[in-house]
Amino acid sequence: MNSLINILWRDEHYLAVDKPSGLFVHPYKAESQERDTLMRRLKEQTGLYLYPMHRLDRPVSGIVIFALSSEAARALQEHWTDPTTIKEYITLVRGVLDSPGRFDFALTDDSGIKREAVTNYWPLASVNELTLCKVRIDTGRKHQIRRHFARRCHGVIGDTAHGKGKINQFFRDHYQLNRIFLHCHFFSFQHPFTQEIINIDCPLPEELTNVLQKLGLEQKE
Repeated sequence: MNSLINILWRDEHYLAVDKPSGLFVHPYKAESQERDTLMRRLKEQTGLYLYPMHRLDRPVSGIVIFALSSEAARALQEHWTDPTTIKEYITLVRGVLDSPGRFDFALTDDSGIKREAVTNYWPLASVNELTLCKVRIDTGRKHQIRRHFARRCHGVIGDTAHGKGKINQFFRDHYQLNRIFLHCHFFSFQHPFTQEIINIDCPLPEELTNVLQKLGLEQKE
């Protein structure tokens, strides 16, 4: 039996949950509807049909926002790119980053078209040629954080698509890290019906905090 999904916040219009690593948010069109997905688990858990406002890649964990109706989904989507909508991640990358920075270069989508992509980062701590970063994205391109850091030779630890295989294997062997070190830890948006600013926090899962403890790293804001 699947474990229950942690519901971080909800009201009559929206729901925020903590997606585990290894789980698709929803099935892709070409895939079977029987696939184990976050949407399917939540429907079984809550009895509700939910509308995902965004998605996280399968290996990534953290906050996912759902609308409880098509009307609520449309209302929030209209303001999805507003400055009041903030999505932040915690990641561990190769190399030492000493100061905050910004990646502002286009990424090619699946159809071969270059799309604007902006990623901001703030180093939190460094050790052994590794840096723990807080990351905020201004755009939502496929694998944006992973591709931006990899292009600057600061690949995300555990990233099997864009990272270094030998380093990932080292972390599997010595730190029991069998996933990517990328987690959506904070999400903020203006509620389209109440105008209230909703702030949602999601702590790092145990498998990531264990890595930080073994490295002697502390997550500092």
